[in-house]
Amino acid sequence: MGVTAYLECYGSETFDPASGGTGLFGTKGLLPPAWFLFFDAADFASVRSKHDGSTYSLLRRPASSATARARERIEALKPHITPELDAVLRSFLAAVEKACAPRDLGELPGGERVLVFNTHRFESTRAELIACIGWFDAFAAKGYSARLATRAESIFDPCDGLDFDEDDEKLDLGDPDALCGWPSSVTDRAPPVVPKPPPPSADAGSLDAILARVWAHPADLAVRLACAKELTALGDPRGEFITLDCAEKLTHRQLKRHEQLLGDKRVHHPFSRVRTFHQGLPVAVEWNATPGDPLVGHPAWSPVESVIFSGPVALLPPVRQLQATPALICAIDRPVPYVSICMSDDKDPAAWAALESTELFPNLVEVRVVTPATVWLPEAGQRLIARRPSVRLHVYSPLVPLPPLTPLTAEEHAARVARWTNPPEARFAEGPRYDNGFS
Repeated sequence: MGVTAYLECYGSETFDPASGGTGLFGTKGLLPPAWFLFFDAADFASVRSKHDGSTYSLLRRPASSATARARERIEALKPHITPELDAVLRSFLAAVEKACAPRDLGELPGGERVLVFNTHRFESTRAELIACIGWFDAFAAKGYSARLATRAESIFDPCDGLDFDEDDEKLDLGDPDALCGWPSSVTDRAPPVVPKPPPPSADAGSLDAILARVWAHPADLAVRLACAKELTALGDPRGEFITLDCAEKLTHRQLKRHEQLLGDKRVHHPFSRVRTFHQGLPVAVEWNATPGDPLVGHPAWSPVESVIFSGPVALLPPVRQLQATPALICAIDRPVPYVSICMSDDKDPAAWAALESTELFPNLVEVRVVTPATVWLPEAGQRLIARRPSVRLHVYSPLVPLPPLTPLTAEEHAARVARWTNPPEARFAEGPRYDNGFS
C-alpha cells in the first residue's frame, strides 16, 4: 500500500483530525504493521474536519485501551514471534504509551487521550484496514502457515518491516523503521531499536596472536576455522562471521545474523570498507591511503585480491588486482605485481600507453574498464594488444574472488582478431571490441 499516514495522540474524543494532535510516528511509502496492534475493526471511522472540510479515514481508540489492546496482542503473539521482534514491539509500545500519558496536571479527568491512526490522503478501503488488523489475530491464534505468510505479503506490501523464519516457523523482524514508522520530533521519545550484541571483551594481545595466525595462512581453511572458534570465545565478532561465512548452508536466523555482522565495523577491521568477503576474510577492499596509515605493510593484506585504491603510488599494496583511475595508472613509476588492472574508464590514451610497459607491469594478464565509452576498443587499447597480444581485455567490474587468469596464447589472440572481422552473428558489426564485447 502507498501510504502517507500518522500515528497521533489527541486530548479528547471530540478532536479535529486536521489540527491539535500530537504526532507520535509517521510514514511515507510503507504501511507500518505495528500500528494495527492498537486497534480493532470497530475502531474504523471516517471523520470530516471542521478545520478544512476534508474527510479523514482513520482508526481511533482511547489511548489507555489502545495500549492495553496492543499489549494483549503482543502476549498472544509471543509464542509465534522471534525474541528480536518481541523486543522491538515492546519498545515501540512503551514509546507510544509514554507519549500518550497525561502530562498536564490541569487536564480534565473526562478528557481521556485518544490514539489515532490517521490515513488522510491514503486511498484505502475499510476492508483493507480491517484485513491488516485481522491478520495479527489470525497469526496469534494459528501461528505460522504458508497461507498467512503469503497473505502478509499481499496486505503489508510486502511484509513492511516483517520477515518470516521458515526454519523455526515464526514471525521475525525485518526493518524496525518500516515495522514501526519514524518517530516524530518529540525530544523525550526515542525510536525502537534492535538489541545490539555486547561489545567484545577480548584481550588485545590474544586477538593479535590469533589474527596473526589467520593472516599467516590465508589459504588454510582449517587454520581459519580453528582461529574463528578462538575469536568467538574471546567475544570478537570476526570469529562468528568467519564461521557463518564458511558454512555451506545457513538457517534463516543465521542468515540474518550474517547480514547484521556484515554491517559491524569490527568485522571489517583493520580496513575501513570491505567490498567483498570470501569464507570470512576480505578479498576486495577500498583504501584511501595516506602516509603513516597503519594499513601500510599490514599482514591483513594477505587474503586480499583486489583493491580500489586512491593515494600516493608509493603506498600501492601487493595484491592481484588494482582498481584505479587512469591518472593513477599513469603515475606508476616502479614495477608492480598486478595480474589485473581495472581502470574506471577508457578515455585516457596515456593510461593505455603506460600499460604497454612490461617493466612496470611484468605480470599483467588482464585489463578491465568499468565504464567503457562503447563496446569498441579505443585506438590506444588496440595499440596495447598489438604490443602485448597475451593481455585479455574486458569491460565492467570484476568478480571477486578472481578466477584463475592466464595469458592468451598466440592461437587465442588470433581467434580474438578473427572475431572482429567475422563476428559470431550478423547483427554484430565488424571491428575491434573488448573480449566480452560480443555478449
